[in-house]
Amino acid sequence: MKSVGVIDVGSNTIKLLIAKPGKTLPAEKVTFVVEETRIGEGMTGHPPVIDKEAIARGSAAIARLVKAAADCDSLCIVATSAVRDASNKQEFVNAVEKACGHELRILSGDEEAAFIGEALKCDPALSHLDSFSLLDLGGGSLECIQFLNGRLRDAQSLQLGSVRLASMLIANREVPLDSSNRAKITNYVKECWLASKFPANSSPSEVAVLTGGAAKHLAEALSGKKLDGGLHFKEFRKIAHHICDLPLNERVKKYGIPASRADIFPTAMATLEASLKHLGCERLYFTEFNLRFGVAAKLLHS
Repeated sequence: MKSVGVIDVGSNTIKLLIAKPGKTLPAEKVTFVVEETRIGEGMTGHPPVIDKEAIARGSAAIARLVKAAADCDSLCIVATSAVRDASNKQEFVNAVEKACGHELRILSGDEEAAFIGEALKCDPALSHLDSFSLLDLGGGSLECIQFLNGRLRDAQSLQLGSVRLASMLIANREVPLDSSNRAKITNYVKECWLASKFPANSSPSEVAVLTGGAAKHLAEALSGKKLDGGLHFKEFRKIAHHICDLPLNERVKKYGIPASRADIFPTAMATLEASLKHLGCERLYFTEFNLRFGVAAKLLHS
């Protein structure tokens, strides 16, 4: 049976999805591998630059994932916010090609949003939703995609990634996120949304679908709760504030957040809270079907 590999080069992690056609869905997972590289760390300069150590880490990780996907019928390597925004993006592209012999495709914000929208068609748990806002929070950016009556209404990539904001705004990420630092994040996020194409309370419905690394780990932490009917925003806010009040080691212990992610998790929670409040979303769903599934579905059916 045909299989495809998609390597997704993000600001925080580099991931490989190996997928095949599903019986009723465009694509279903065969294998999933994650490399923690955080190439977007420290990209706060003007212009932003991926440092040489990050280029070496990232290209080596991609080469390992290419080997892991050696048996796939086709392979696609795509990059998002960290590489897209870097002034030395070509240096990273060249390093990847030298390390693994494959081309790295840098997606525009619109392309990224379109692939994420296609990916939702692979998630049977969301088949009952037709009007909602999708928030895909990564290390470098937050993609907002709105659907109305099953059709894509609008999309935009906002520079609100958790690694980006933590690098800019938080000096010590191992201690609890106090009210002052939470306010800094909230105000920054508000200003970004006000400058976006999405006015306050612009969600097509009260429903938001969350995806990306932070959403995935939060959903896993809440696996004991019944989430079929979604999570109410008030409950999300309560959990988010509790996570922000914990030091790093307690975030890992109490919520099972990976140590490699626990430093930026409060920033992610504060960013999502402010974003959901701006859009007017009250009920939240989670999905793991994001960019990689959209690219895989296109490869499998092209």
